[in-house]
Amino acid sequence: MMVPMAKAQDVARRQALAERWCASCHIVSRAATTGRSDGLPTFPALAARPDINAATLKGAMTATHSRMPDFQLGAREQDDLAAYIMSLRPR
Repeated sequence: MMVPMAKAQDVARRQALAERWCASCHIVSRAATTGRSDGLPTFPALAARPDINAATLKGAMTATHSRMPDFQLGAREQDDLAAYIMSLRPR
């Protein structure tokens, strides 16, 4: 029984990280019904793209990515954010 509880905690921690670092520019929730008008992709839209995977997401989080602020996220935060976004992929 500990595994489902740990997994739920991981999902909650990852979502909280996305809300903290990303929600000011992106829609980070699957429940959002509308997007922003500035052209930035929503996390569900990113997850639905077949050309997106964890590696491409992590690459977009680096300081060299032109539109992203440099949050200086560590490897774990990048992994957690990529895992959260990929968890929004339609099944």
